[in-house]
Amino acid sequence: MKFPKIDVVKFVVKSTLHRRVANSQAELREMVNKELKKVDPEYTISGRRMRMIVTSMPEVGMKIDVKKGKMSKKCPSCGSGLKKAWTKNLRGRKILENLKCHKCGYKGHDGKWQPGKYGFRLDKKS
Repeated sequence: MKFPKIDVVKFVVKSTLHRRVANSQAELREMVNKELKKVDPEYTISGRRMRMIVTSMPEVGMKIDVKKGKMSKKCPSCGSGLKKAWTKNLRGRKILENLKCHKCGYKGHDGKWQPGKYGFRLDKKS
């Protein structure tokens, strides 16, 4: 088992998403691993490592569906910092409205803080 370099993964992700959209992290991982095996049969990549690489690619759009779960201090998707947005209720109490990550596009709200499903597409401008 060999791990491909980041540049190789980025190229394969772009070429894979140029042909079709991936509706889940597992689907994209499967498509990317299939293409990586054509380059070198020993290459393989995990879904998490691939997702971390994709977050650094501005030409790839990532949609994150959230589900109920525990709120974390860092982005549960990419590990970077989160921006909190607050609002006040009718009694004047400060309430957390949502969390946003500017690196990967994660948005948590209404008690739904954990990523549930990812979607990946190549943006039209690239």
